[in-house]
Amino acid sequence: MPEHDGRVAIVTGASRGIGRQIALALARDGMAVAVASRTIDPHRRLPGTIGETVEAIEAAGGTALAVRTDVSSVDDLEQLVATTAQELGRIDVLVNNAAETNSSAAPIDEMPRATWLHEFDVNVHAPFTLIGAVLPHMRRLGKGLIVNITSGAGDLTPLASSGKRGDLQTGTLLGYAATKGALNRMANALAPDLLADQIAIVNIDPGFTRTELVELLGARGLVDPDAAASMDLTSELVARLASDHDEAMRSTGQILRSQEPKP
Repeated sequence: MPEHDGRVAIVTGASRGIGRQIALALARDGMAVAVASRTIDPHRRLPGTIGETVEAIEAAGGTALAVRTDVSSVDDLEQLVATTAQELGRIDVLVNNAAETNSSAAPIDEMPRATWLHEFDVNVHAPFTLIGAVLPHMRRLGKGLIVNITSGAGDLTPLASSGKRGDLQTGTLLGYAATKGALNRMANALAPDLLADQIAIVNIDPGFTRTELVELLGARGLVDPDAAASMDLTSELVARLASDHDEAMRSTGQILRSQEPKP
């Protein structure tokens, strides 16, 4: 792993899964990484904490900072940006990876409003708040990259395919689908406003990916982990965009699919 080259990234939801792999990939590329997540103590079923991600980066010679963050808390989000800027000196890249994926499959007339609002707090309002908070830092640098991890669940689909996401049957999951659709349009609408500042905003859909959660579901016979793609497809794509500003600007306002074949 190369020494810290001065660039700094924030990655939310970085205690495990795709977020952890993105943090590791950015660190391998020479960036210092603020590792943000709620998970400071081991989960009873899923591995990974922000401390463990930081330890993995530092063990390989990289630079990282653990910042305990509940992305549904505005105070935590503002503190994350302030702490990163104070401790690491700047902010070049923001990766909004944290998401509420434990969605409700209840019919809309039975879904608690609190559940719906919580999903928007985590999946839409948190990225909105973080983007607003990091923009002044990126403008001072004269460029920047914002990546939102989205999902095919947010796409408009024919009726026959609604409720399917890769090889994972999701049911209706109305809140999850609606939040990812909103996240996609938010980035698309914001991109033109950021062009003059040379700040790219790109949404990335990992597709059905072999995370720790998929492994757990596979052990229960609910999914086939072997049908899932490697997390490296997404983490390497993010690292490439972070290193190639011209490519990031060409992709701004768009959705990139990690599992689409390269031309």
